[in-house]
Amino acid sequence: MASAASTRSSTTDASSASSSSQLHVDPTKLEVILFGIGDLRTADHPGLTRAVSSGSTVLPLLLLDSDTLSKIPGGASHVLDTEMMLASAISSLATRLKEDVGLDLHVYSRGQSFDESMDNALRLVKENASGSAITGITINVCDLGDADNDMGYGPYAHLQDCTVLDNDDSAISISVKPWDCSLRTEPWTDLHDDYHLDEQKRETQSKSKFPTQYPAYEKQYQIKSRDAIKPDAVPPLDASGGNMQLSIPELQAIPDSKDVLKIICRSLDLDTECPETRKILENERNTGLYGSHWGGMDGATLSETDVLAGLEAFASCNEDDDAFLQSKWWQSRRLERNGRSLEHASITWMMRGDSDDDFAPIKTANLLKGEFMVRYLAAPLLFGTVSSRTVWHMASLEEGGALDFIPLFRKSSVLRDLVEGREWHRIFAAKNIRDDYSKQEETPALGVTQAAYWRWHGFLCRYEKSIVAKSTGVASNDLSMKEGIVLVHGFGASGSQWSKAIKALTKSLTPDLVCDDEYEAVAPDLLGFGESEKPQLSYTQYLWESNVASFIKEVCVRESKWDEFVIGGNSIGGYTSMGVAADDRVPISDSINGVNAVSASGAPGTNRCTGLVLMNSAGRILSREEVQNQSGLDALVTVGAETAGDDLPKCRPPPRALASFFGTGLLGYLRPRIQSICKNLYPTNPDAVDETLTTNILRDSLDPGAINVMISGSKLPPPRTANELLGADFGSARSHSKEDSSIISAAEGYWTGRTLVAQGILDPLNDAKTRSQLLGALRSGVDVSPITAGHCPHDELPDEVAGAIAEWMTKTKSSSSIESSSMIIA
Repeated sequence: MASAASTRSSTTDASSASSSSQLHVDPTKLEVILFGIGDLRTADHPGLTRAVSSGSTVLPLLLLDSDTLSKIPGGASHVLDTEMMLASAISSLATRLKEDVGLDLHVYSRGQSFDESMDNALRLVKENASGSAITGITINVCDLGDADNDMGYGPYAHLQDCTVLDNDDSAISISVKPWDCSLRTEPWTDLHDDYHLDEQKRETQSKSKFPTQYPAYEKQYQIKSRDAIKPDAVPPLDASGGNMQLSIPELQAIPDSKDVLKIICRSLDLDTECPETRKILENERNTGLYGSHWGGMDGATLSETDVLAGLEAFASCNEDDDAFLQSKWWQSRRLERNGRSLEHASITWMMRGDSDDDFAPIKTANLLKGEFMVRYLAAPLLFGTVSSRTVWHMASLEEGGALDFIPLFRKSSVLRDLVEGREWHRIFAAKNIRDDYSKQEETPALGVTQAAYWRWHGFLCRYEKSIVAKSTGVASNDLSMKEGIVLVHGFGASGSQWSKAIKALTKSLTPDLVCDDEYEAVAPDLLGFGESEKPQLSYTQYLWESNVASFIKEVCVRESKWDEFVIGGNSIGGYTSMGVAADDRVPISDSINGVNAVSASGAPGTNRCTGLVLMNSAGRILSREEVQNQSGLDALVTVGAETAGDDLPKCRPPPRALASFFGTGLLGYLRPRIQSICKNLYPTNPDAVDETLTTNILRDSLDPGAINVMISGSKLPPPRTANELLGADFGSARSHSKEDSSIISAAEGYWTGRTLVAQGILDPLNDAKTRSQLLGALRSGVDVSPITAGHCPHDELPDEVAGAIAEWMTKTKSSSSIESSSMIIA
């Protein structure tokens, strides 16, 4: 299951690890268990099982190298949370290895590159093995799958190209033996067979073995019994049978949390001695999804021991949320709410429901079933302190029933749904990566989009990327800027819907207009849409705004080195873009004059946004007359401030079962009508509704968890208005006087930079012309460009939209300037 781009030939072997009835003692072999992000555990660890069962000398090894640590998903924007999680996982791994298996964990923690770390670790291995009979070293390492290997946060991704192994000329041979812990092996086998068909067979074989829609996948790889998915048990070390450990004193010190923080910061080029850096790190702490380890859950609860105990508590409660939250395990855990996070506030609002008691016990009726466990397990599954097979098996033990393997008779299990969805998206991403790899040109043409992946809170997310303009000359100086545009899709769509607009931008955006070097376009699939995972979460505007803001920080700024960006979106993507642009102005400070500075996630912005493009954006827009007719606190307090201050109207959504019933019915109604609905939304150019668009929408809607977004729509918290987000002259925090603002206890960012409204004025969903006029009247700097199109002008008339963007950029580039901060007491 190695990445399609891998040059090292090796076969993943999981099944051989399970057989340990007979030990073949071989004193000439050393089995290295190379741990990494994704497998920091002892339970259900085929690599550990295989090594210990071999009868050979064994060495558990963990490299804390700069290449993998700098790639940990979320690590760059949640440094302190990541440090706590990683330190907890390492400490737990060391303890369980010693207690359960009798092995000492060895850690190389000098923060060097992967190759340097591996080179030095192997040198120490050989030095300590000198005089022994060892002539061969096998490195057992977890293959996380194509998408995660491409992200580069696990050791196998770097082992595949490690020059140290290839250049070794000692008498001791070195081989790499990957393993995986998938729920099923058959889909990976079929995917491998599809990918390795020669060109002639590809032309004659009309259908691949691996399906492209989840229902067909579920049917094809149906699990016939619970024993089909069974976690591995780890046999204890058997020294009497010839099995023994190689001990390296120099590597036996286990780093504590302070050591881990220093190593992570070194890998990210962060100076922890700098007060400003410490301030940034503190501001970013606890800014993830509420209830996750990035969002208030104690990092110590990431340990393997704690996770297994939590799973047992959840299963013993028959996956009943309220009973679980009253369990001894949960009651002994600490969950910290971030007062600056609107996402945290919105979940708190849902849990309070219609209660008047601010101190009432947490209630989960307004959340999705098992949502707290889904949020809790996100980090353990990413770091690998628990395996998907263990989670699945825990669920199957709870459910029971002879007909459990038949979907019609299956009880819904949160645990199983979580790992089944995770597995499907992981293998479907591998299929797409291998398909794309076989078609890729070495240098893609301008405007040609390629799919890539990243993880947000451990959930796999996809995005499209392309270069749309490229300078043909040499940058005038070393201070040349790298820029790009982020494009956010609407409801039911995906990043793929921007492919035509991105191609059109290559004709409209000239290099001298937008860049000194390259100008990139990226289009993420929001969590819950497209080919991104669709976990059992309550989706809110603040979740999606946080999702996109993290994407910009981690992918655009950290990975792609953007200095500035423009963000644009369609429908809910336009509203999301407004929120991201506003929050991007929240400064690096947890308070202003003693007042909390709030944002969707609670984190500060990058202050790198230089422009906003709205295409038939969703969201409420208040006219000047509506604002003038407001009275009392309604005229002074923004929705953002009300949300942060827990002053919203009571949350009274329909019962969970009813919302699920209607959501399922609505999806069933919409699926066969996708083409006709889309054509209605494209009144000027209905032929733009092609097979690719409708096929993608249908495929995405069939993914496991797609219903969760529909259910969430029935309980969205009141949204911040466009007036608030765009810093309007009326109805916004910016328009309040100092006297009025003094009674409010929250502050928020707002976007006052250049803004384009490229509006499809024939939108059948609303009075688009009037809405564009309302947006244009909010303040100066909001330019309106009517497009004779419907709800999705970027896909219906991409050339017209691209032309409008280019004209707007030409008009505003010379006069645009970014304020250092747009913040006021709300």
